[in-house]
Amino acid sequence: MMKIGIDVDGVLRNFCDGIIEVIKMDYPDYLKDGFTEITDWQLENNFNCTKKDLQEIYWYDWAHAIMGNGKPFKDNLATMRHFIDNITGTYECEWVCITSQKDHARHYTLSWLGKHELNFDRVVFAKGRDKWKVDVDYLVDDSPQNWHHWKHGRGTEDGYLLLDRPYNQNINTKNRIFELFDIAEIIL
Repeated sequence: MMKIGIDVDGVLRNFCDGIIEVIKMDYPDYLKDGFTEITDWQLENNFNCTKKDLQEIYWYDWAHAIMGNGKPFKDNLATMRHFIDNITGTYECEWVCITSQKDHARHYTLSWLGKHELNFDRVVFAKGRDKWKVDVDYLVDDSPQNWHHWKHGRGTEDGYLLLDRPYNQNINTKNRIFELFDIAEIIL
């Protein structure tokens, strides 16, 4: 049975828009002049604040808004629902949600998945650097750091499908996808 892992933030949920909205509303001084979008994976490089300041926002003060009520990537959400509901019967596969969340805020992501009717076979909480250890054949993720961990941990980039985002353009990979539906051509 093929096991396919899917990340949440940056793949299904628009974490970047969520944090940008909160910063524009409550922390406008954190916005750099001319800011348009998050282009650097190191979030603090995109704003006039520290990593700790940002973590306080998305892990604690505004986790309910960013994680619990974050906007979905609608096309990817529809595709994921289609895959879960239809592909499983055609191919023998297991859909595994693999996401990195703090213990105290995991319920926001679980609630978000339920609210959007994403019925994964399993949900695994794993630090980004440890996602490569999860028993899956493929992982769809947007993180350049997780790509490096996967490649180093597994000894190959095979199986890691990097979803194209402005902050992962520095990764030269043979497995870049541009929307979730692209995985159908690669693994199904």
